[in-house]
Amino acid sequence: MRNLVWLIDMGYVTKASKGRGKIDYIETKKFLEKRYGMTCLPIIFNSVDNYGVDFGLNQFYYTVKKAGFMVNLYQMEGGAQKQVDVAIGAHLVYYAMKQYDIVLSSGDVDFVPAIDVSRKDNDQLSIVLLTFNFGVSPILSELASEHILIDEHPEILRS
Repeated sequence: MRNLVWLIDMGYVTKASKGRGKIDYIETKKFLEKRYGMTCLPIIFNSVDNYGVDFGLNQFYYTVKKAGFMVNLYQMEGGAQKQVDVAIGAHLVYYAMKQYDIVLSSGDVDFVPAIDVSRKDNDQLSIVLLTFNFGVSPILSELASEHILIDEHPEILRS
């Protein structure tokens, strides 16, 4: 049986969701499991400044962890989240090697090399983009096996 991993770039999701609605992460996990007929391992990637994680975000992380999400937080360097994209790319390659199907919630062209490396020995690797209709590199979209627009699925948005 195949497995599914959902790699979530919180920086992208936060920026892209402005004025478009907020993702219900737990409902989206269920949506992916139903759509692809396999268990989904969702992994959140985000950066943390020197002040740490605020109370509301801590509560969110607690809730999603209870629902089976992994949360990876990386210290910002000089006001930039340099480690987040590298971590997502590394996880993408790792899970591809483990024969997982991959869902990526990011629009960053920086993930193109990770996708290319992941498909080097497996050109059938399924990499699905799950994004808003905003801020997605056309190259990334072209490389994806499928591109699901969150905007077109109100069932995964919080009301």
